[in-house]
Amino acid sequence: MASSRVDKTVTVAIAALVAALMVSPMATADTSPNTSAISDRTNRADAADLAAQVQSQLAAMVPMGTRVDRVQLGCKPPNGSTLKAVAPGLAQLSSRSFMVELQNGDHSIYCSATMDASRQVLTAIRGIQPDEPVTSADFQPQWVDAFTGSTGALVDFPDHGPYATATVIRAGQPLYQSALLRPIAVHQGEMVMVVVKNGPIRVRAQLQAQSQAAIGDSLSVVNPVSGVPVIVTVTGPRNAELVIQ
Repeated sequence: MASSRVDKTVTVAIAALVAALMVSPMATADTSPNTSAISDRTNRADAADLAAQVQSQLAAMVPMGTRVDRVQLGCKPPNGSTLKAVAPGLAQLSSRSFMVELQNGDHSIYCSATMDASRQVLTAIRGIQPDEPVTSADFQPQWVDAFTGSTGALVDFPDHGPYATATVIRAGQPLYQSALLRPIAVHQGEMVMVVVKNGPIRVRAQLQAQSQAAIGDSLSVVNPVSGVPVIVTVTGPRNAELVIQ
């Protein structure tokens, strides 16, 4: 009976020892810090900070009226890297892609980068038909991608109107100079009232148009009696002026 109790005690002790050996390593693994995950988070934080610094400097390097929305680095900067230069050797950027120079200890690292940027152009607030009179009130500024599409779209409505449309412009469509024309104010053969200005002196004369022209255009007119041609500036429907200095 004594021998049986001893054997049972030894068996229990061995089982407890085995259980302790199995549990202890697992407990140690659960409480150990995940250094790989921490390093990865640090790298992401460093890269985000560098991208923010690049974005801040780009504001002075993109064309006027361009808004830099986001910058993405094309490399994974080593820990402790600092920003040395944005687009080295360039004073202004007009493309989406560029290079940045990073400093890591005694070494320079060149990294590709891209930016998302926007600019404002005028777009129609309504559908407009051909030959329809338009003013700046028919358009509004809208942000578009700075590098794709809408190239050449107007930023401001042009002066020296009035204007009419040369083609259909859909609502939301960017406005281009080619879509605008000045309505014809004088037609060929019409009699035009020309105001001749010479200092304080004003003289009016009825002269005949040799071609058609819009307001602001130069126009050749002649005296029907003498046939002498002069160049005048159209100021309105069948009206023009000639300024003599």
